[in-house]
Amino acid sequence: MQVTYKPNHKAMLMYISITFLGLQRAKAQTDQIQISLSKGTRVADLLAYIKECYPKLPFPDDTVLVAVNNKLSSMERVLKNNDNVTFLPFLGGG
Repeated sequence: MQVTYKPNHKAMLMYISITFLGLQRAKAQTDQIQISLSKGTRVADLLAYIKECYPKLPFPDDTVLVAVNNKLSSMERVLKNNDNVTFLPFLGGG
C-alpha cells in the first residue's frame, strides 16, 4: 500500500517503510506500507500522521516503543531515506 504524506512546505521527499506487527497488522489489514515524507520528519511526526490515517490502530498515548532499522529509537529521531520504522506492540503476560 502506498501512502503519501503531504508536507506543509516544499521539501525534498524521502521514502520509508512502516512495518505493522500483531494487532496493528490486523487493524491496518497489511503488514507493511511504503510512505513518502519530507526530509527532516521525526518519528513523532510520523506517529501523529499514522494515528490520523489509521485511527483504530492500538497506540498507547504515553508509551510507544519504536524501532528504526531494527534498533530501538527515540521519538525525536530524524528519519532518513529508506528507513524502516516499526512501532512495537506491548506484550502482556505473567
